[in-house]
Parts: sequence; structure tokens; C-alpha cells
Amino acid sequence: MSDTSILNEDTKTAVVAKGTMFLYQKPEYLNRKTHDGLGWTLPQNPYGFAKDVISIPLVLSEIPSAQKFYPIIFSALDDGQPLAVFSVGKGSNLFVDKNGMWASDYYIPAYLRRYPFATVAGEGDKVAVVIDRASNGILENSELPFFEGENLSQSTQSMVDLSVRYEADRKNTQEFMRAVTSLGLLKEQHLAQPADGESIPLTNFISIDGSKVENLSQNDLESLNKNGFLPLIYGQLFSQENWGRLIARMTIADDSSSVAPVT
Repeated sequence: MSDTSILNEDTKTAVVAKGTMFLYQKPEYLNRKTHDGLGWTLPQNPYGFAKDVISIPLVLSEIPSAQKFYPIIFSALDDGQPLAVFSVGKGSNLFVDKNGMWASDYYIPAYLRRYPFATVAGEGDKVAVVIDRASNGILENSELPFFEGENLSQSTQSMVDLSVRYEADRKNTQEFMRAVTSLGLLKEQHLAQPADGESIPLTNFISIDGSKVENLSQNDLESLNKNGFLPLIYGQLFSQENWGRLIARMTIADDSSSVAPVT
């Protein structure tokens, strides 16, 4: 992986990470002097921080796994990104129960798995490590300290590696988005549920238009396939079958006020 750069080693003052990061309430650059003695432990409610999250960004390599469980949509017609959807409308995350546990045997997106860590690209191949100091998994005298001597601990390094791979895959994801956008494959679509002979609107979303894929030229299809994008396009299209499962899950959650598996 790339070299890991820990910023501001000469100060004991926490340095707040610039910009905003979705779900990170108090992002700070990981600093040995500032954060020495701290570590990370999996909380009893490991995904409680995501209980109100109704969608999360995906990178390209996640589509084959995520499409089996969630509808995958796009955040915008231009310059967007893939999103896994966890609820319809303004509801809460249907895959996190009251104890902060993710539904058993369901794929958990990397953006959530790497939390409370993140990485930010620096000069050359270096990266800066960011932690969310607000996470209840960050503790003093943890069995999994951030540092061992002068270096990152093995457990911290593994989380950093996950985040580095995630950020690297974002570049491939951007290339994919440029390809499907330039070919005009994205379209705003509508989800509705039949009830009492009527169609009740549920949400609007952006998806690949299957009919446009079918009408692509042979050259465009070969180009998409050569780049590895064509199977992912079909993966996104196949994921639309999960809207019905999501609605069924929402109905069960409304009835029982808990998360129960729906297959």
C-alpha cells in the first residue's frame, strides 16, 4: 500500500480534518502524540452510527456483492456515484436493528466497514489517516491501540489498508461514471406501490436505462466490456429487483419495529 503519513507529529493538539465527511462528526488527523494511549474497539452497537442512513456510496468493486441485497442507484445524472439503498422515503436504515447490529448475512458496504477510519490523499503516494473522534469505539487503554511504539499497530494498519483500497477504487468508479454518463445511459425513474387499485408513489431515483444499453453500438459494447464495465452495468440493473424486497422489509419493520431477514 502507499506510505502512511501521520500529520503534525510535533504537536499534542488535535488537528481537525478539513472539509466534511459523511457520518464523521468530529474528524481529526490521526496523530501519535495527540492520540497516543487511544485505540479502537468494536462497540456493542457496531453500526448504531448508521441507523438513520438510507443510502451509502459504493465503489465499483462492491457492485457484484451489493447488487444481491440492495437496490443500487446513482446520486445524480451528471458527476454522480453509485449508492446502495437501505430504505424507501425518509425511513430509517432497515438493515440496522435496535442493538446497532447489521442484518445477518447481508453485505456491509466498505464505507461503513472502515468507519471510524478514513484516508486522505497527500503528496506523492502518501496518505493522511483520519479518525472520527466522536465514535464510541475510540477508547483509552484499548486492547487494539492505534500505535505500537513509533508505528501504527497491526489492527490500525489493517483498517487503513481497507480505506486506502476504497479510495483507490473511487478512481475506477469515477471512470465508470464518466463512461455511462457519456453514453447517456442514466435516466430518472419512479417507484410506486399498487394499493387498492391505485399506484402510490414511493420515491424517484436515477438508474441505468436497460433499453438504452440494448441499443448501444457494437463498438460501445465492446469498449464497456473491455474496461470491465459491462457486467457491472448489468449488476446495477439486476439490483432493481431488490426494490420489492426492500418494500417487504419495510412492511415487516413497521409491523414488528425490528429488523427481520427477508429473502
